[in-house]
Amino acid sequence: MLATTSLLVLFVLLLTNCKPKSDSDEDTLLLLAVAASRICANSAYTGTTVVASTATLDTNTDCITGMTSSMSADLPAWIRNNFKCAVGSVSGSNYVFRSQNIPNNKSYYFGSTSPRYEALGSGQKAAGTNQISSQCLVYTIPSSPAAKSGTLTGTQSGYASVGITVNGLAIFNNAAAAPDTLSTEAQTFDQYNGHPQNSGVYHHHSQPLNISNNTSALIGVLIDGFPLYGQKCDNNTASTADDTIPTVDSNHGHTAATLLFPSGIYHYHYGSDATAGISTLIGSYFHGTPGTVSN
Repeated sequence: MLATTSLLVLFVLLLTNCKPKSDSDEDTLLLLAVAASRICANSAYTGTTVVASTATLDTNTDCITGMTSSMSADLPAWIRNNFKCAVGSVSGSNYVFRSQNIPNNKSYYFGSTSPRYEALGSGQKAAGTNQISSQCLVYTIPSSPAAKSGTLTGTQSGYASVGITVNGLAIFNNAAAAPDTLSTEAQTFDQYNGHPQNSGVYHHHSQPLNISNNTSALIGVLIDGFPLYGQKCDNNTASTADDTIPTVDSNHGHTAATLLFPSGIYHYHYGSDATAGISTLIGSYFHGTPGTVSN
């Protein structure tokens, strides 16, 4: 009974002290799962818990030192050969990613005493006192995504994250926490277009500049299972000379063949978004049925 009570007290304290200020409604799931995140982020899952103030880069993995970067052999090649800084596996009809969510780029939000610190860009301002902290984001993503019929699921429907980048970072939706707008919030992005919210979840709404800068590179996968690319489509050729900015639907997606999916697949692109007032990685709705995310 004492152990159970202690766990409940710990849970309450964590909920009280770690309430995130997320963008849109994503704070709900982060708040409810925050206790589990502090238990989950350990060597059994994602490696030694990273302390931002002392974080260093492992040049062998191109991930933060101590973090596990592992993609299981039963994952498809497009994931095995492109994703890192997370633990990826297959579970039934789903891909599962576990990530500490620590960027492998430098950032103002590591804190000024960290070896990974970098000043904000010209004209940018700090997101309050927010700093990067270790998480344990667990994504369960359908391995055979399909278009959802009927009413689409909104990307602002309370998800802790709407996708994961190829370097293990959270993708957030195309809205900001009221009364801010995302175009205003963009003023707090670091030099790689990322920033953390109050509980330290570093994330991207916009183009992750340590992955690609308006190119046709794979950026990540959204939680409905469909891949996410940069601004351009590679048109299923290795040459960049014929890369083009495609015509996409309101969710930032279209169906076409790419080098990774030569038979064709629906996929998202970074692009202009009227809701956000800036270019974002996803629109207001998922094309498919989203999986789950916990933290």
